[in-house]
Amino acid sequence: MAFLGFGFALTLLGAAPPPSWRAPLRHLKAWWFNQQGQQAFRQGNFRQALQSFRKAHQIIGDDAIVRYNEGTTLLQLRRPQDAEQAFQDALRRLPAHRRSEQAAAYYNLGNLYFARQQWDKAAQAYIAALKRTPNDLDAKFNLELVLRRQQQRQQPPPPKRQTPPPPLPPPPSLERNPLKQQLQRGLTAPWHGERDW
Repeated sequence: MAFLGFGFALTLLGAAPPPSWRAPLRHLKAWWFNQQGQQAFRQGNFRQALQSFRKAHQIIGDDAIVRYNEGTTLLQLRRPQDAEQAFQDALRRLPAHRRSEQAAAYYNLGNLYFARQQWDKAAQAYIAALKRTPNDLDAKFNLELVLRRQQQRQQPPPPKRQTPPPPLPPPPSLERNPLKQQLQRGLTAPWHGERDW
C-alpha cells in the first residue's frame, strides 16, 4: 500500500509526462524569446536576435514563424545557405491558411536567389509569393526585374557600333578675364540661363 502511494506521489511531482498546464508556459517563454529577437533585429543587433530566435526554437521546437525569423536574421548576417534552409523549413511547417506568412517566406527566398543571380529560382519564388498575395507590389516589381534579366541573358548582345568622336571643345578665350569684361559691358547675368532674383 505504501508503494502504491509512493508511485502516485512521483506522478504528481513530474516523473510522468508533464501535465498539460506546462504547455502554455512553454509557449509563453518561446513567445518572449521571439519578441526579444524581434526587438534586437529592429535595433540592428542581428547576432543577439539570432540567439533569441534559437532559444525560442529550442523551447517550442520546429515552429514556422520562429524558423522564418531565423531565416530573415541569417540573411542579415550574410549566411544565405542557412537562411535558405530556414525559409524552406518555415514553408514546410506553415499551414495553408497562413498565406501572408507563406508569401513573405517566398518573397525572401526570391530575394536570396536574386542576389545569387539564380533567375529561374527567383522567378518561381516571386510567382509563389504573388499566388498567395496578388497585390504585393514589391514582389511584382522584383519579378519584372528578374524577367528582364532572364530576357537579357537569352538575347545575344547587340553588335558594337562605332561611336563618333566627341565634339571638340570650344576654343580657349584669348581674353585674360572674360567674366570681368562681360560685367563691364553691362550684362547682369554672366552665365546662360541664370536669372537675377
